[in-house]
Amino acid sequence: MQSRYLTMLLAAIFSVAVVFLAWADEREKTEEPTHEYVGVKKCRICHKKDSVYESWQSTPHATAWDSLSVDDQKNEELLPYYTTGTSAKGDLLKGIQCEACHGPGSDYSKKSIMEDREKAIAKGLLIPTEETCKKCHNESAPPALAATVTDWDYEKMKAKGVHVLKAEEEVSE
Repeated sequence: MQSRYLTMLLAAIFSVAVVFLAWADEREKTEEPTHEYVGVKKCRICHKKDSVYESWQSTPHATAWDSLSVDDQKNEELLPYYTTGTSAKGDLLKGIQCEACHGPGSDYSKKSIMEDREKAIAKGLLIPTEETCKKCHNESAPPALAATVTDWDYEKMKAKGVHVLKAEEEVSE
């Protein structure tokens, strides 16, 4: 009698385990990964060597936060247009940093991942498009930004560039 009870108990546990594992696997497939911002200091480690960081520093994106008055820096409505977001530690990432256009880098910022473009994209790296730019450069942008649809031209801005592109990026875009 005891062995029959033990067999039934083990079968029930096994069944529950199979159902749970199937549920967990399905849930993992359907949930969007939650990447976190790491901040420009992390990006700078590698991109200082290839001049991307240095060329970005001279752009209006890099200095966006500094262009605001002290009062405007407290204006919640302006934050999305002049900051990148907040790091996992809760630090405000001032200015339009790398991740504002390339996506939060917590899962792709390692050198071993960044050396493989497809792997980096699979881990959350975004290759900016016109739609990326229009998240800020649109009719909802604050007047001080002067980035409305009517006076902002993607092709002109793309030609002007936001930072130096590595040779492989220039070829693929």
